[in-house]
Amino acid sequence: MIEGISKLEGARRQLETAIDLFFDNKDSLSVHTLAWAAFKVLFDIYPHHNQDGFAAQLDALLGKEGWQSMSGVANFLKHADRDPEAFLASHHPMQGMALLGLATLLYKRAAGDLTLKMMAFDYWVEELGYEELGIVEVDENAERAAAFKAHREKLRKLPFEKQIEVGRSHYRSFQELHGPIGRILEQAEAEGLSVTQILDRLAQTR
Repeated sequence: MIEGISKLEGARRQLETAIDLFFDNKDSLSVHTLAWAAFKVLFDIYPHHNQDGFAAQLDALLGKEGWQSMSGVANFLKHADRDPEAFLASHHPMQGMALLGLATLLYKRAAGDLTLKMMAFDYWVEELGYEELGIVEVDENAERAAAFKAHREKLRKLPFEKQIEVGRSHYRSFQELHGPIGRILEQAEAEGLSVTQILDRLAQTR
Protein backbone atom coordinates (compact mmCIF):
# COMPACT_ATOMS: atom_id res chain seq x y z
CA MET A 1 0.00 0.00 0.00
CA ILE A 2 1.32 3.47 -0.95
CA GLU A 3 0.94 6.11 1.74
CA GLY A 4 1.60 9.80 2.04
CA ILE A 5 0.49 10.95 -1.43
CA SER A 6 0.17 14.72 -1.69
CA LYS A 7 -2.33 16.47 -3.94
CA LEU A 8 0.55 17.61 -6.15
CA GLU A 9 1.92 14.07 -6.42
CA GLY A 10 -1.51 12.67 -7.20
CA ALA A 11 -2.00 15.24 -9.95
CA ARG A 12 1.46 14.45 -11.35
CA ARG A 13 0.68 10.75 -11.60
CA GLN A 14 -2.67 11.35 -13.29
CA LEU A 15 -1.12 13.85 -15.67
CA GLU A 16 1.78 11.61 -16.66
CA THR A 17 -0.57 8.67 -17.22
CA ALA A 18 -2.77 10.86 -19.43
CA ILE A 19 0.30 11.94 -21.43
CA ASP A 20 1.34 8.31 -21.92
CA LEU A 21 -2.15 7.40 -23.12
CA PHE A 22 -2.26 10.41 -25.43
CA PHE A 23 0.94 9.47 -27.25
CA ASP A 24 -0.13 5.83 -27.42
CA ASN A 25 -3.31 7.11 -29.12
CA LYS A 26 -5.51 5.38 -26.58
CA ASP A 27 -9.10 6.30 -25.79
CA SER A 28 -9.42 10.09 -25.98
CA LEU A 29 -12.18 10.20 -23.35
CA SER A 30 -9.94 8.50 -20.82
CA VAL A 31 -7.16 10.96 -21.61
CA HIS A 32 -9.58 13.86 -21.15
CA THR A 33 -10.91 12.51 -17.84
CA LEU A 34 -7.43 12.07 -16.34
CA ALA A 35 -6.19 15.38 -17.70
CA TRP A 36 -9.23 17.22 -16.33
CA ALA A 37 -8.83 15.61 -12.89
CA ALA A 38 -5.16 16.63 -12.77
CA PHE A 39 -5.87 20.11 -14.07
CA LYS A 40 -8.66 20.76 -11.56
CA VAL A 41 -6.54 19.65 -8.61
CA LEU A 42 -3.60 21.75 -9.80
CA PHE A 43 -5.85 24.76 -10.34
CA ASP A 44 -7.33 24.43 -6.85
CA ILE A 45 -4.01 23.98 -5.02
CA TYR A 46 -2.04 26.50 -7.08
CA PRO A 47 -2.73 29.51 -4.83
CA HIS A 48 -1.40 27.47 -1.88
CA HIS A 49 1.92 26.92 -3.69
CA ASN A 50 2.28 30.27 -5.40
CA GLN A 51 0.51 33.53 -4.58
CA ASP A 52 1.30 35.29 -7.86
CA GLY A 53 -2.33 35.47 -8.99
CA PHE A 54 -1.76 33.22 -12.01
CA ALA A 55 -4.74 30.98 -11.21
CA ALA A 56 -7.03 34.02 -11.24
CA GLN A 57 -5.51 35.17 -14.53
CA LEU A 58 -6.06 31.72 -16.03
CA ASP A 59 -9.64 31.68 -14.73
CA ALA A 60 -10.32 35.01 -16.42
CA LEU A 61 -8.61 33.91 -19.64
CA LEU A 62 -10.65 30.72 -19.91
CA GLY A 63 -13.90 32.50 -19.16
CA LYS A 64 -17.27 30.81 -18.78
CA GLU A 65 -17.22 29.17 -22.21
CA GLY A 66 -13.73 27.76 -21.75
CA TRP A 67 -14.58 26.18 -18.42
CA GLN A 68 -17.83 24.76 -19.76
CA SER A 69 -16.06 23.28 -22.78
CA MET A 70 -13.43 21.52 -20.66
CA SER A 71 -15.65 20.39 -17.82
CA GLY A 72 -18.55 19.38 -20.05
CA VAL A 73 -16.87 16.19 -21.28
CA ALA A 74 -15.63 15.29 -17.79
CA ASN A 75 -19.07 15.83 -16.24
CA PHE A 76 -20.73 13.85 -19.03
CA LEU A 77 -18.53 10.88 -18.13
CA LYS A 78 -18.80 11.39 -14.37
CA HIS A 79 -22.52 11.89 -13.80
CA ALA A 80 -25.74 10.40 -15.18
CA ASP A 81 -28.29 11.12 -12.46
CA ARG A 82 -29.92 13.98 -14.36
CA ASP A 83 -29.29 12.97 -17.97
CA PRO A 84 -29.08 9.16 -18.25
CA GLU A 85 -30.04 9.26 -21.94
CA ALA A 86 -27.64 12.03 -22.96
CA PHE A 87 -25.15 11.68 -25.81
CA LEU A 88 -21.80 13.32 -26.39
CA ALA A 89 -21.88 14.69 -29.92
CA SER A 90 -18.18 14.18 -30.61
CA HIS A 91 -14.73 14.17 -29.08
CA HIS A 92 -11.28 14.56 -30.61
CA PRO A 93 -7.89 13.72 -29.03
CA MET A 94 -6.75 17.31 -29.60
CA GLN A 95 -9.29 18.43 -26.98
CA GLY A 96 -7.40 16.35 -24.46
CA MET A 97 -4.11 17.72 -25.73
CA ALA A 98 -5.18 21.29 -25.00
CA LEU A 99 -6.17 20.29 -21.48
CA LEU A 100 -2.84 18.51 -20.98
CA GLY A 101 -1.07 21.68 -22.03
CA LEU A 102 -2.86 23.77 -19.41
CA ALA A 103 -2.26 21.16 -16.72
CA THR A 104 1.47 20.91 -17.45
CA LEU A 105 1.72 24.70 -17.32
CA LEU A 106 0.09 24.75 -13.90
CA TYR A 107 2.27 21.91 -12.68
CA LYS A 108 5.47 23.67 -13.71
CA ARG A 109 4.49 26.87 -11.94
CA ALA A 110 3.34 25.02 -8.81
CA ALA A 111 6.17 22.49 -8.57
CA GLY A 112 8.94 24.66 -10.02
CA ASP A 113 9.76 22.40 -12.97
CA LEU A 114 8.35 19.82 -15.36
CA THR A 115 8.92 16.09 -15.09
CA LEU A 116 10.68 14.35 -17.98
CA LYS A 117 7.41 13.13 -19.49
CA MET A 118 5.94 16.61 -19.26
CA MET A 119 9.05 18.06 -20.90
CA ALA A 120 8.63 15.59 -23.76
CA PHE A 121 4.97 16.57 -24.13
CA ASP A 122 5.89 20.27 -24.04
CA TYR A 123 8.47 19.68 -26.78
CA TRP A 124 5.78 18.12 -28.97
CA VAL A 125 3.43 21.05 -28.37
CA GLU A 126 6.18 23.41 -29.51
CA GLU A 127 6.80 21.31 -32.61
CA LEU A 128 3.16 21.63 -33.64
CA GLY A 129 2.73 25.27 -32.68
CA TYR A 130 6.21 26.71 -33.24
CA GLU A 131 5.14 29.69 -35.33
CA GLU A 132 1.76 30.16 -33.66
CA LEU A 133 3.42 30.28 -30.25
CA GLY A 134 5.84 32.91 -31.51
CA ILE A 135 8.97 30.86 -30.89
CA VAL A 136 11.93 32.65 -32.42
CA GLU A 137 14.36 30.63 -34.54
CA VAL A 138 17.85 31.15 -33.10
CA ASP A 139 19.75 28.72 -35.31
CA GLU A 140 21.91 30.76 -37.69
CA ASN A 141 22.31 27.78 -40.02
CA ALA A 142 19.76 28.81 -42.67
CA GLU A 143 19.65 25.43 -44.37
CA ARG A 144 18.98 23.58 -41.13
CA ALA A 145 16.41 26.15 -39.98
CA ALA A 146 14.57 25.85 -43.32
CA ALA A 147 14.60 22.05 -43.06
CA PHE A 148 13.12 22.17 -39.54
CA LYS A 149 10.42 24.59 -40.69
CA ALA A 150 9.53 22.39 -43.67
CA HIS A 151 9.33 19.40 -41.32
CA ARG A 152 6.94 21.25 -39.00
CA GLU A 153 4.73 22.36 -41.89
CA LYS A 154 4.53 18.81 -43.21
CA LEU A 155 3.77 17.52 -39.74
CA ARG A 156 0.86 19.89 -39.22
CA LYS A 157 -0.75 18.77 -42.48
CA LEU A 158 -0.81 15.11 -41.50
CA PRO A 159 -4.07 13.51 -40.35
CA PHE A 160 -4.10 12.97 -36.60
CA GLU A 161 -3.49 9.21 -36.81
CA LYS A 162 -0.26 9.76 -38.75
CA GLN A 163 0.67 12.83 -36.76
CA ILE A 164 0.49 11.03 -33.44
CA GLU A 165 2.70 8.22 -34.77
CA VAL A 166 5.42 10.82 -35.27
CA GLY A 167 4.57 12.31 -31.89
CA ARG A 168 4.98 8.95 -30.17
CA SER A 169 8.43 8.56 -31.72
CA HIS A 170 9.41 12.08 -30.63
CA TYR A 171 8.04 11.42 -27.14
CA ARG A 172 10.08 8.29 -26.63
CA SER A 173 13.23 9.67 -28.23
CA PHE A 174 13.10 12.81 -26.10
CA GLN A 175 13.05 10.75 -22.91
CA GLU A 176 15.81 8.40 -24.08
CA LEU A 177 18.12 11.17 -25.28
CA HIS A 178 17.39 13.82 -22.68
CA GLY A 179 20.22 12.74 -20.38
CA PRO A 180 23.01 12.37 -22.98
CA ILE A 181 22.01 15.50 -24.90
CA GLY A 182 21.60 17.43 -21.67
CA ARG A 183 25.18 16.66 -20.71
CA ILE A 184 26.41 17.78 -24.13
CA LEU A 185 24.43 21.01 -23.81
CA GLU A 186 25.80 21.72 -20.35
CA GLN A 187 29.35 21.25 -21.55
CA ALA A 188 28.75 23.38 -24.66
CA GLU A 189 27.16 26.18 -22.66
CA ALA A 190 30.07 26.10 -20.22
CA GLU A 191 32.36 26.62 -23.20
CA GLY A 192 30.32 29.63 -24.28
CA LEU A 193 29.11 28.13 -27.55
CA SER A 194 26.21 29.68 -29.46
CA VAL A 195 23.01 27.77 -30.19
CA THR A 196 24.18 27.19 -33.76
CA GLN A 197 27.51 25.82 -32.57
CA ILE A 198 25.73 23.56 -30.07
CA LEU A 199 23.46 22.19 -32.81
CA ASP A 200 26.51 21.65 -35.02
CA ARG A 201 28.08 19.63 -32.22
CA LEU A 202 24.91 17.61 -31.64
CA ALA A 203 24.73 16.85 -35.39
CA GLN A 204 28.25 15.46 -35.21
CA THR A 205 27.27 13.03 -32.43
CA ARG A 206 24.57 11.31 -34.49
